[in-house]
Amino acid sequence: MASPRTVEVTSLPQSIEQFIALRNQVAHTPEGGAAVFILALLTYTLNEELGRQCLVVAIDREWLQEGSGGYRGQQLRLTDMRRIQTQLKNRSYLPRSYIRGALPENGYQLPVPPYTLQFVDNPYSGDHDSGTYKVFVVSSGATSPRPIRVRRNKQGVWKAYEWSSLIVGVREPVQDIRDEL
Repeated sequence: MASPRTVEVTSLPQSIEQFIALRNQVAHTPEGGAAVFILALLTYTLNEELGRQCLVVAIDREWLQEGSGGYRGQQLRLTDMRRIQTQLKNRSYLPRSYIRGALPENGYQLPVPPYTLQFVDNPYSGDHDSGTYKVFVVSSGATSPRPIRVRRNKQGVWKAYEWSSLIVGVREPVQDIRDEL
């Protein structure tokens, strides 16, 4: 694997406009596009409506369909949205596992900003110039980095194209169970 690269984000967006501004700032690299998708998942766990909007602008257009459950008349395809809902329903901590400092031992609590995501690639990642690339995201809850494929659109913005490995389980958060009876 190549040397790690990081993407830093100073805060979580509180509106779709802030999210788009963040996307336009960091998604000019494959790692930035992957980070934006993870932040959309994280936003979804905190605010479902805003998260759905963020997912629309973080995901390649091929995975969208017309509908009112997203942004500007577009929404994530229903089967993909259901998969995300199912995977995150009882594991809202999952997207936090990709933020450096959010660990199973601390219940995947977010650290003090800035939030840092770490990425690596390998000989099979592809070629940036092709417009499709695979990066691997470090997760504190997984034994090895998780792959995500991103695709560059005509505006030069990298967006998530295949992300299924990012929404599978990670180690359960450690719970401090005190029995003081």
